[in-house]
Amino acid sequence: MGIADLAGLNGIFEKIGVGLTMSRRMTDPPIQIMVGLIGMMVALGYGEYKIYMAVGPAYCALPLVVLYLYYQFSWLSTPPADTEKYLIFKDAALKKKWGKNKIPMHILVEEFLVDNVAFRKDCYDTLADDREAFIDWRPNYDLMRFILAQAVPITSSSFKSISATAHEIADHYDRGNDFFNAFLGPAMVYTSGFYQGLDQTLEQAQINKMQMLCEKVHLKPGMKFLDIGCGWGTLARHAAKNFGVKATGVTLSAEGTAWCRERAKAEGLSTSQCEILNCDYREIPITEGGSFDAISAVEMAEHVGIANFGLFLDNVRKLLKDDGLFYMQVAGLRKGSNWQDTQWGLFMSRYIFPGADASTPLYWYIKQLELAGFEVHSTENVGRHYSHTLHAWYDNWMKNKDSPKLKSYPDRLKRLWEIFLAWSVVASGIGSATCYQIVAHKNTYTFPRDTFCSKESAGTRTMLRS
Repeated sequence: MGIADLAGLNGIFEKIGVGLTMSRRMTDPPIQIMVGLIGMMVALGYGEYKIYMAVGPAYCALPLVVLYLYYQFSWLSTPPADTEKYLIFKDAALKKKWGKNKIPMHILVEEFLVDNVAFRKDCYDTLADDREAFIDWRPNYDLMRFILAQAVPITSSSFKSISATAHEIADHYDRGNDFFNAFLGPAMVYTSGFYQGLDQTLEQAQINKMQMLCEKVHLKPGMKFLDIGCGWGTLARHAAKNFGVKATGVTLSAEGTAWCRERAKAEGLSTSQCEILNCDYREIPITEGGSFDAISAVEMAEHVGIANFGLFLDNVRKLLKDDGLFYMQVAGLRKGSNWQDTQWGLFMSRYIFPGADASTPLYWYIKQLELAGFEVHSTENVGRHYSHTLHAWYDNWMKNKDSPKLKSYPDRLKRLWEIFLAWSVVASGIGSATCYQIVAHKNTYTFPRDTFCSKESAGTRTMLRS
C-alpha cells in the first residue's frame, strides 16, 4: 500500500470520526447513517451467508425483499400534505404520487433540475416560509449509495491529488466569468460579506469584510501578504491598494487568473504590488523562515479535503513568518445536525462542491490548527452575514439568469443555481450551515503576543467598532 493509499484511508477514518462527533445524540442523522449502514451491511451479509448455508441460494433474495418493503412502506413512507399548493407538477405521474404527499427533498431537487416541477411562488420564499409543510427530509437509496461511495478510496473525496483538485476547481470555477458576475456582482467576491447595517449593499458588505480581514492580520505598508484561493483577486488588490502591502494571490482557476491579472493592470497595480499565481497551495515556493507576514485562506480550506487538511496547514505554517498572522475563513456546519441539515450538506457535496468534505463544526478546525502548531487567537461566527450575502447573490441571479450573456448556459445549470442559492440563504440563516472567521499564529514562546494589546489592534480585531 502506497503513501497515497494510506492518506486516503486516514482521510476516510477521519471523515468517519468527524461524522460521529458532529452528532450530539446517538439518534442524530450522522450516527444513524454510519452506524445504520455499517450494521445493516454486516447483518445482511451474515444473514445471507446463514440462509445460503441452511436452505440454499433460492431464498437469499428474501432478506432483500423484506428490507425493501420495510424502507419503502415504513421508514420512507411520506405523510400526506397539500404539496400542490406549493409546487406545479408538469408530469402527471409525479403529480399523482406527490401531489397530496410530502415530497422527499432529493426528489424535489432532481425533478426541479429537469423542469418536471416548478415553484408556485418564488423559490427562496417557498423554502424559507413553507418547506416544513410539503418537504420530507429523509434520505433515499441513491443518497445512501453516495455516502457508501465515500468509504471507497477510489471514489472518496477525502484524498485529493493536485490533479484531482485542479479538475474540481476547473469544473466549478472555469464556467465563465460572466456566469459568476451574474450573481456575485461587480465585486466578484465569492465569500461571505460583513454587514454593518442591513441597509448596506452587497458591494459595501464585501468592502467591510476585506477591510476587517486586513485589520485582523495587522497589515501595514511594506508587508508581504498571501491570499490562498484568491478567486478573482479582489482581496489581494484591496490589500495592495489600501494597505500598501505586496500582495500575492494564488488560484487554480485559469479563467480567474487571467481575470485577476487583467483587473490588477487596469487598476494600475504592477506585479511588484499584486502578483497572481496559477498553482496549487502545495506548489507555492517555501523559503527558510517563511516568506509572508500574513496569510489568508477565505473559504478555500474546506476544499482541500479532510485527508489533506493537516498538509495544508503545515504548508501555511512553513510559508508564514514566525511573527505572522493567519486568517482562515471557513464555511462550516453546526454540531447536532438533523435530517434537514444533513440533506443540505449532501446536496452541496453532490451538486455544488463535490470535494468540500472539510465543512465541519468549529471544534474540528480548532483541533486541526492546534495539531499543526498554531495558537488560535480569535474566532467569530458570521453565518447570519453569510445568509444576507447569499440573499443578495440570489436576488442578482434571479434578475440576471435570463440575460443574453447567459444564453449559452444549460437550463439545468441555471435551475441548479437558483435552488442552490435559495436553499443556502435558508441554511445559513437558521444555523444549519454557518461561517467562521479564525485568526491564528504560530504557537511559540517568542511570538510577540503584545501585538493584540495595542490600542489599534484591540479596536479593530472584532466586529465592535467605534
